[in-house]
Amino acid sequence: MERERRNKLLRNFFRAVHCGVGGVVVLLLLWGCFVEPNLLLVRRCTVPIPGLPPELENTRAVVIGDTHFGSSFLERWRMERILRRALREKPDTVWLLGDYAAAGAARGPRTMSDEDFLRFFSGLKAPLGTYAVLGNHELWFGRKKMCRLLERAGVRMIENKVVMLGGKLALTGLPDRISFPGDGGKPVPLRIGHDPLIILSHRAGMLRNVKGKFSGLTVAADTHGGQIRIPGKGALGAFLKGRKENPPGLSRLGGRPLFITSGAGGHRLGFRLNCPPEIAVLTLKCGKAEI
Repeated sequence: MERERRNKLLRNFFRAVHCGVGGVVVLLLLWGCFVEPNLLLVRRCTVPIPGLPPELENTRAVVIGDTHFGSSFLERWRMERILRRALREKPDTVWLLGDYAAAGAARGPRTMSDEDFLRFFSGLKAPLGTYAVLGNHELWFGRKKMCRLLERAGVRMIENKVVMLGGKLALTGLPDRISFPGDGGKPVPLRIGHDPLIILSHRAGMLRNVKGKFSGLTVAADTHGGQIRIPGKGALGAFLKGRKENPPGLSRLGGRPLFITSGAGGHRLGFRLNCPPEIAVLTLKCGKAEI
């Protein structure tokens, strides 16, 4: 009798544990599918730039990447919210890092219209200008088409170009893949003769193709922060593969300062866990990089 009672208690205990674990899993799935992907945080970071002109001290740059518009019925709402949040930060300049449209968003019932993109890009006004590079998803949307939309909205495309921010600080953009006719499709090393220098790139790895010494910062996106992050371990994908990642925020790549934003949207299903969508606000300061 006593054994049967003990066995019943154990069965009830394990049943409760199974129900509890199942409940937690369901809650995490609901959170990751429907709640966290629709959050929008602001990551603020002070970035020391050696040799920064005094006139540009405290310049605020709003960084937006990986919006992936066109993947759900909430897209126009997301557009308006990202735009409002960005303008609320009163940016001196806006930097756009590519993957504006989701793969396949150029066709199908969920397509964002050209007017939707124009309205969004046109709203991102800043005294020192709005600058952009393209990402890999623009290959599906159409690189030329996205360039035309950006330029019609007053956004300056700076891939393979150097502009002077406020007439004082060099700013350039790297295309998602740097290749030229006759190079066999391999990345071509670039030498940029400006110091300090801010580089905008969709992928951080493109920084390896920039040769020569310069101080400054590379700003990139593309990783989405892994979309699922394990506290104390980093992105789930990188952890499972046993490889080192460049986490969201400030780090270094090849000895050079790097800032990565985890992006304002998500890929495919958009599942996110411990890695909510974000826009970033960088405050430029004169000083030595200590990353």
